[in-house]
Order: sequence, then structure tokens, then C-alpha cells
Amino acid sequence: MKVLSVTKDWVKRSPLVHSYIWARHRFSATPQSQSNEANILNELTRREAVPRSFVEFGFSGWEFNCIGLARNLLWEGLLLDGGDYNVKTANQIYHDGIVAKRLWITRETLDVVSSYAQHRDLGILSIDVDGNDYWFLKDLIHLRPAIIVSEFNVSFGKRPLTVPYDPNFDRMLKHSSGEYYGASITALDQLCRLHGYSLMSVSANGVNAFFMRDDLLNPEDEPMNLDTMKLLKRYPDGSKAPTAQFWEQIKHLPFVDVTGGDSAGINMP
Repeated sequence: MKVLSVTKDWVKRSPLVHSYIWARHRFSATPQSQSNEANILNELTRREAVPRSFVEFGFSGWEFNCIGLARNLLWEGLLLDGGDYNVKTANQIYHDGIVAKRLWITRETLDVVSSYAQHRDLGILSIDVDGNDYWFLKDLIHLRPAIIVSEFNVSFGKRPLTVPYDPNFDRMLKHSSGEYYGASITALDQLCRLHGYSLMSVSANGVNAFFMRDDLLNPEDEPMNLDTMKLLKRYPDGSKAPTAQFWEQIKHLPFVDVTGGDSAGINMP
């Protein structure tokens, strides 16, 4: 497995890989997102009222939520990531309306997003940073994007929790399992509902939530009900993640209960 991992890493960084990725995305009929995120966004953005612009941070040069829109010349977008490889890949593949920048994202550097949205209506805000997701959304939700996409941590269950903010957040340094990061879908849903958004979909792998601004909903739209929703995370091979076991490993760590702002830990059910 180690040899395979090293080989894959070498291939991704070889000079020819960008040509391969460009051809793959240029001629493939199916956009490459982590799960079915691109398909969900394709359906939600068919509404004429959704502006043709997006901001996504925490993306991969190989796949990201808005990748189908990045291939569309009618869309413009800003991609942000802390890695040179992802930024270089995106800038070589996509049209001039898609700009990728290297940036270590903190609450202090989010002005880049605000500046981008200052002179345009924002269609989509997509957040996947494996750490401070809730805090970044809280700081940017005033931009009023038509659609919000945010990764959530299914291991937190339906507890209204997020990890405390840390500008240097690294999930592997926080806990060896890598499962202590982000926020629950309940925490994200509460924040979005407070600002006039409804939960419309969850990706097939159970890790990304999609919210739409309430004024854009049609009479026939039926927002999802968290109370009756079954949370389940699936790995690429189709197997189920042992989220209950993960929670047992991390429940003693500090959390913020978004319903009251207090720290919560091992006493959470």
C-alpha cells in the first residue's frame, strides 16, 4: 500500500498530469466531484435566479464541488486552497473566468472572499476545510449566496456542535484518528436557518450539505427534515464509516455547543 501511495503521489506531480486532467475534464461528460455534489449543484442552479458565480475553498485539483460549473464558460468563480499543487492545476485547466489562489484561510484572511463578492451577486459559497468550516460560514453568510455547500462531520451525529476556532487547525494534529474537525449538520442547519436558508440536499456519501436561500424556493420545494433524517457516511468503496466508534474516541475533546456557545465534551450524549 505504501508503494502504491508513493507511486500515486509521483504521478499526480508529474509534468504530464495536467494535460491528462485537462483532457479528462474537457471531454468527460460527467464532472468529477467527491460524490454526487456536481449533480446536485447542476439541479439547484437551473433556477434562473441563481447568479452564475461561485467561491469554493478547500478544493482539490482533481475534484471539487463546483467543478461542473468551472467547466461552463457562463460561470465565473474563485477557488482558494493552501496547496500549490491544487492551485497550479486549476489555473492550468479552467477558463479565464475561474481564478485559483493559494491562501491559508483564517478568519483574518476571509476579506479575499468578501472582496470578490463585493461587485457581484454570489451564486454559491462552498466550504470544505476539515476544520473551521462553521466559523468561516458564520463570518461569510452575510454575503447572502443563493446556495451554501458545507462539509459536515457525521461523527458528531445530530449534536449541535462545532470544534473551537483555531487559525492553525490541522485535523491530524488535533487527534490521531483525524475525526475531530468541522461541525455537525445540526450546527450548520441552525446557522443557515437563522439567516433564511433551508436544507435541500445531502451528498450521497453523507458528508456535504446543501442549503438554498428561502426567497429562491419554489412552492413545490420540500426542504429536508433533520429530525427524520438518517445520517450515514460511506467510503468510496461503499462501506459504512463507523461513526459511533469515532465519536467515542473524540467525545472528551473540547466542543462548542452552537445553541449556547458553551464548551461541551465528554458529557455530551
